[in-house]
Amino acid sequence: MFDFKPLYSPLPDSKLYLERIGISSINAPDKETLDRLVLCHQRTVPFENLDIFDADMDISLHIPELYDKIVLRRRGGYCFELNAAFMSLLKSLGYDCYAIAVRVVWNFPDVMPISHRATIVTIDGTRYFCDVGFGGPSPQGALYLDVVGFQESGSNVFEIEKGKSGTTIYRIVDGKRERLLLFGEEPCDPVDFLALNEFQSRGRESMFRKGRLLNLVRETGSATLSGNVLKIHDDGNTSEKTLADEQELRAAMKEHFGLAVDFPLKF
Repeated sequence: MFDFKPLYSPLPDSKLYLERIGISSINAPDKETLDRLVLCHQRTVPFENLDIFDADMDISLHIPELYDKIVLRRRGGYCFELNAAFMSLLKSLGYDCYAIAVRVVWNFPDVMPISHRATIVTIDGTRYFCDVGFGGPSPQGALYLDVVGFQESGSNVFEIEKGKSGTTIYRIVDGKRERLLLFGEEPCDPVDFLALNEFQSRGRESMFRKGRLLNLVRETGSATLSGNVLKIHDDGNTSEKTLADEQELRAAMKEHFGLAVDFPLKF
């Protein structure tokens, strides 16, 4: 008999979760606080697939286990983990929100399978799109879901367009639109992500099985680690370093992503 109850468990301790992302307290579940929660989460909890690629571990979406990993052990995760935990935090703080399944279309000319999770939040009748688990150029706050026109978020400008195939989020780059995400706006239940998570964490064709991927938003840019290549994006400038061995890899993970693990890393 399957036990799906842990997918719906309440967050064990929202205060400790807030401390994990550098927030001592919040006022009310409003748009300003939501923006702050998204940005602080992106700056403190890295996108990372170490359990999948390096440790070959099963990925649990149970809220108590996500809380233990992200809050108590100060790890990160990938979209199904991060956005599940984040939505649990939002609910504990009084936000009206639900999960959606998303198709990543960034840098992919062909139709790609649904492989991502994000959150829609409603505040006083206004809907917002939130994402703390995309390893690409994410909005660093909540985007208005039903507003036509450009929306600035962090150092990027985004635009949301609705069409027959779904809702598309574009990033504006040099005056041109770059597709990022495509999704339907209907709610998805936590159990709906079990099969998606199984493929992305265990499937032979999953990109998360093929290479190490880390990303963390910084105040003036971001840090990324692809395989053993570290890139620091800082104020429009990019520095790149190929890490020579596992010792350098662990040191870079600790310095730039706040990560330390006790299992061997592939090199």
